[in-house]
Amino acid sequence: MSSPISYLLAVFLSLFFNFHGSKANFPASPNCPITSCSINGLEFHYPFWKMEDSAADHYCGYPGFGINCSDPGEPILGLPNNDSFYVRDIDFTLSTITLVDTDVVDQKCPRATHSMSVGALPLDYSPLDVNLSFHFHCSFYVDPPVTPITCLGSYGTEKSYVFKEGDEPEGFDWSEDCEENVVVTVKETEITRSIAINELSRAFGVAMNKGFVLNWTMAKECVSCETNGGFCGYNNTAREVLCFCKDGHGSIGTPSNGLCNKGTRFLTLILCYPL
Repeated sequence: MSSPISYLLAVFLSLFFNFHGSKANFPASPNCPITSCSINGLEFHYPFWKMEDSAADHYCGYPGFGINCSDPGEPILGLPNNDSFYVRDIDFTLSTITLVDTDVVDQKCPRATHSMSVGALPLDYSPLDVNLSFHFHCSFYVDPPVTPITCLGSYGTEKSYVFKEGDEPEGFDWSEDCEENVVVTVKETEITRSIAINELSRAFGVAMNKGFVLNWTMAKECVSCETNGGFCGYNNTAREVLCFCKDGHGSIGTPSNGLCNKGTRFLTLILCYPL
């Protein structure tokens, strides 16, 4: 039979890790519920939030992490520069989100129109990703020793090319002699699989339709709130970051005021329990 001390230690450890667990496993609360998009059943929660369900004056979640479920296609996450991406998957264990550019979906030969940027959002590229460099409408005296992208059509003598970033043949000025240069991100496994079947100039569309992976980290403006046991949010009216307590009992304030600091309560409970 376990001793009282062993039992108390087990309870303490359970409470401790429940409180200090990773942000990806935050439990639901009245202010920060688990929600879903009815379109494809995508279920998600903090630090993401459903734009349609957010109150007019505030929401719980990271600024910029609002997911739009109203589009007739799929859930959409908007990134800086007004770029929109379909949300294909969110892994709350690994803190990763899989996105597909809305401009390329279901296109066998998509035309990359913009390089992606996460701006100041707490997002970063995953080791699972690789960049593709597109060079459009290039004019060289001597053609590069690679196959151009023929499915995009011809523009006189100008040709377009795609490479894994950094693999461009040397001796050509791609930035000067091409009308447009765009860098997009795809999963490296999809590129490897596509090239095994066909050359990149014909297979890049498959990889672009499979999307890419981003990692998210703790937002710098939310460090104090999450460290003190709260959920970070934003007040649209006052344009300031908020901090919601997990119990949802209306304790709302700025992340720096420590309103949600419950970290020592568990320890006090254990030490004061009669043996």
